Amino acid sequence: MAENLLGMLFGNMRGNKTRRGRRRELVRGDVICVEDSFLKRYGIWDGEKVIFYGKDSKGVYRVHKRLLPDFMQDAESISICEFPEKYGRPTEWEQPVSFASVFAPPTRYRQLLEHLLKARKYKRYSHEETASRAESRLGTDGYGTSEHFALWCKTGIAESHELESIRDFWERIIVY
Repeated sequence: MAENLLGMLFGNMRGNKTRRGRRRELVRGDVICVEDSFLKRYGIWDGEKVIFYGKDSKGVYRVHKRLLPDFMQDAESISICEFPEKYGRPTEWEQPVSFASVFAPPTRYRQLLEHLLKARKYKRYSHEETASRAESRLGTDGYGTSEHFALWCKTGIAESHELESIRDFWERIIVY
């Protein structure tokens, strides 16, 4: 019962909507994600491995490569992110893998302005460009989460819809 209640409360904080039904093979440059505890883990498929920002084998956060099963860890499926033509949240298409108020608060106005600025900068890179951008960042650090890295590779904007959803959730329940 408590688990269901928590799922209802925190379900919308998970960022992008995950959908089922559209199955396809991974293509070089796809942005993929898996469930990973509280946040999802995002990466770029390079045709053989997944390039992502996270802890490497030495426990250091940086951009590195892993085989798909290693990237997935205990996840039962991956999702392929489909990006809209114009700025907005991607839709995540789950792919089973056999191996494995009346007045808006001031912060809301700031968020709307940020959204407009991001819409101007938004570019949806091709699969090949996305993979090349990911490869160009191997060994670097400085991304907040794996979603920041993966979205930057695909769109040029390093952001996290999951973290924005969490922030929005807390802003709705905190009464000043």
